[in-house]
Amino acid sequence: MSELELLLLRARSMEALKQKARRRELFFTVAVGYVKMGRDKIEMDPDLRVREAIGLVFTRFAELQSIRQVFLSLRSDKIALPYLNSRNSGQRQVLWKLPFYATVRNLLTNPVYAGAYAFGRTGSRTIIENGRKRIVRGPRKDRSDWAVLLVDHHEAICPGRSLKGTNG
Repeated sequence: MSELELLLLRARSMEALKQKARRRELFFTVAVGYVKMGRDKIEMDPDLRVREAIGLVFTRFAELQSIRQVFLSLRSDKIALPYLNSRNSGQRQVLWKLPFYATVRNLLTNPVYAGAYAFGRTGSRTIIENGRKRIVRGPRKDRSDWAVLLVDHHEAICPGRSLKGTNG
């Protein structure tokens, strides 16, 4: 295949992903605290402990107003947070561990917990390094540049949280 054909295939597949996201049907993984129902719907995890632990993170953030302070208070109180075991492919297994700073930050900045469906929050760019192509993934985009943002897509774990002021 020529490079042009490969570029066209890649562009078409990316557009197909965006179309599926606009139809609210694209879920690679579902955030802890939610479970996938059918092909295109997510609902809150039926495990009350999981929902309460995530709710506690948002309650502490409302009190402390700092991700770092929430992280430090959870660690000092030895409060474990749920996470999904990614090694157990095919089965959804919720495990518990003391949080890392990144865990708390990801919980507080993920729009799924406000009831929103978002796709295209991060991007990738290609750079040339030492004469070789390197793809850098993960730079966060501004919310206005997200491919899809559907507010009130599903029930929020923290109903009082809005997407105002977050770029997450």
